[in-house]
Amino acid sequence: MNETSLKIFAAICETGSFTKAANELFITQPAVSRHVQALEHHYGVTLFERRGRNIFLTANGEILRDKTRELFTLHDEIEGLFSDIVELRRGKITICASATVATYMLPSAVADFCRLYPGIQVELVSGNTHEVKRMVDEGEADVGFGGSAGVERKSILKAPIHKERLVIVAPAGCDLCGREVVKPEDMLGYNFIWREKGTQTRLYVRRLFKDTHMPEPSIVVRRVATAKKFAQLEGNLTALPYSVVRREIDDGRLEVLNVQGFDFLVRFNAFINAFRKPGTACTAFLRHLANSDVFTDSASLKSLLEPNR
Repeated sequence: MNETSLKIFAAICETGSFTKAANELFITQPAVSRHVQALEHHYGVTLFERRGRNIFLTANGEILRDKTRELFTLHDEIEGLFSDIVELRRGKITICASATVATYMLPSAVADFCRLYPGIQVELVSGNTHEVKRMVDEGEADVGFGGSAGVERKSILKAPIHKERLVIVAPAGCDLCGREVVKPEDMLGYNFIWREKGTQTRLYVRRLFKDTHMPEPSIVVRRVATAKKFAQLEGNLTALPYSVVRREIDDGRLEVLNVQGFDFLVRFNAFINAFRKPGTACTAFLRHLANSDVFTDSASLKSLLEPNR
């Protein structure tokens, strides 16, 4: 099937004449006749019949006319669709991020991006780092943001984008808050709120208590917001990235304990699939983030967009 032949056929249907179609398309009438003959040969049917000086579509010609109109309408829709995508008037991005990033870092950046490009739909899904990597690996997410936990995957490219202090917090006024230094064994009489297995936070807390008789976790939570709520209750302690508890510390609801031997940074990365080039909308979002101050090293996101990555 030749697209040019179909366009010439459509012009004949619209004008009702080989000559008028030729004039409209700036080609010769014999050229118009050859294209019609080519279509008739290709489909094995007669498309036009002559009655005196006039031409009329055969039944098969009417079928082709209708289908050609559908085809060119669809073609125009596709052109318009991808024009909108390229011009960022339309599109969709699926982001999967760990709870800290999804709750405390990305919302303002996503909101700013959506104000710039209101036609782009952004879906933000929260999960732990293992879930983030899986979604990126399996193509369920266009980009992921998570910690350093889990095994490396050849199918995933990463860029280190953020690091910050991990702190242990207690309710304001807790007996431990007034101490210049808190030793790990000093916390054994308190209820420590743990994060789920596979998180950076749980790994670092395990290291802190490895030489103590810390009992097995009695409360394990998956969400940083939940851990923060528990930490504000009397008798509870937990470990969280500083940005998660900054407001509660400023408000006087929580206090940071100066815990001996607890000097850890939590590190976050951006992930994309190594075998799938980011789409237009996702590329625009990553550039938007790279030029922001959302992360301590936002500019490193540009490495994921380099042609020879």
